[in-house]
Amino acid sequence: MILSSLLNNVKVSKIFQTVYGKMVTTHDVIISSIQYDSRKVKRGDMFVAIRGQAYDGHKFIQDAIHNGAKAVVLENDNALPDSFFMHTGVIKIVVSNTRKALAEISANYFNHPSSQLTIVGVTGTNGKTTTTHIIKSILEEYEKKSSDPKKVGLIGTIENKIGNEVLESQLTTPESLELNGLLLKVIDKGGSSAVMEVSSHALHQYRVHGINFSAAVFTNLTQDHLDYHRTMEKYFKAKRILFDNLNESAIAISNTDDQYGLRILESCCAKKITYGINSDATVKAKNVNLGISATSFSVIYGREKFQVVTPLIGKFNVYNILAAVATAIGLGIDSAAIQTALKNLLPVRGRFERIESPEGWTSIVDYAHTPDALEKCLLAVRDILSADDSRKGKIITVFGAGGDRDKTKRPKMGKIAADLSDTVIITSDNPRTENPYQIIMDIAFGIDKNTGFLQEIDRRRAIEKAIGMAQKGDVILIAGKGHEEYQIIGVEKIHFSDAEIIRQLISEKK
Repeated sequence: MILSSLLNNVKVSKIFQTVYGKMVTTHDVIISSIQYDSRKVKRGDMFVAIRGQAYDGHKFIQDAIHNGAKAVVLENDNALPDSFFMHTGVIKIVVSNTRKALAEISANYFNHPSSQLTIVGVTGTNGKTTTTHIIKSILEEYEKKSSDPKKVGLIGTIENKIGNEVLESQLTTPESLELNGLLLKVIDKGGSSAVMEVSSHALHQYRVHGINFSAAVFTNLTQDHLDYHRTMEKYFKAKRILFDNLNESAIAISNTDDQYGLRILESCCAKKITYGINSDATVKAKNVNLGISATSFSVIYGREKFQVVTPLIGKFNVYNILAAVATAIGLGIDSAAIQTALKNLLPVRGRFERIESPEGWTSIVDYAHTPDALEKCLLAVRDILSADDSRKGKIITVFGAGGDRDKTKRPKMGKIAADLSDTVIITSDNPRTENPYQIIMDIAFGIDKNTGFLQEIDRRRAIEKAIGMAQKGDVILIAGKGHEEYQIIGVEKIHFSDAEIIRQLISEKK
């Protein structure tokens, strides 16, 4: 692609175009591909030096040039002198923010795929994964009515999908280069829409900058990622970026039962749709029935009303469903398609995933790794136990907290687990480079000294202990890792799956 086309609408502070002593123009230079990882650079590529939490791409500019970079985009003009670029034959492009520039260059390189799709972005602390899966299911059900049904893309924490084809997923929201490439792939494979999780990190780091969202959804905001954002206000402002950048033709959907639900819409110019159970929202749930194997409620918006029955359980899932329903209504999808999709929903891996044992106890694997998510999970477990008169079981909770992450939430999670469980086993999550015993002690600090708890650093042994003490009717909640199939100890990533271990242990007991 011609360099001038790649830089279209990119605010450039300076271009040093003297190559081997000769002036060249951006119209003369052909770029093969874009890279922000110097190790992936090949001859003829452009290298964009972005700053990360662990690495600064400016330190690898010489490596990128050695690998064949033809142009380098950087924000530190002093990283290397102009004379260095002149003698290496590489064009030096200086911008104020390389992450923002990467997003703009990526959109140009892939021919702005987001403008050719209906894109729904879902942000919030909890519920993003389940909500995106529900929206995808509704969109797919709606497409079935078309004479030429289109595929729906999904970009998120567990997996990236186009229709039923599963693609690898490493980040909740990919870097802008991969994101634009994924969106183009959705188009190439016959898709007309995509639903994606949008993390606060992605918003703050310009990963979704320039994406043309047709709809944005806010689920909730509770404590998380304060190791990165430092304060709840900064965390909130990062989330609000998604809504502030919507255009007037887009739809903004927000949970007004959440204390941040109205605030996030304040400076948004899009059409606003609110949802909730308790608030005076546009889309409301009434007559909610939380069953042991299904949930039902009435959806009311304006003068319209229809009944929803779904296999997803727990009050927190009512909110996830409402978010998806409000989005579907905003996109003009009929209630029949919504009802059918919700009735046939499949459980999302690692999201309140139930595994029944032959001995009559139930285990639930969930990604809950924040105080709010853990509390909602445990309250949902209590609802399950109270909904079944014949079930008088106890709650056994196994959980830990991630290392090198927000430490302030650990004692809060300890208190919640102790208050809402009969037995608590504190174990390791992904300790990373922290001492796992210290993490356990941080969690235990929130538990009343008169309340007992067990500790077991080895997560597999902790699960074994829980299963060993479980009786008929009991529920074991294994929280924190959900869908993850690995555990990070030190800097090593080893295979580990909560659900896999539970099934294995159940099988061994037969």
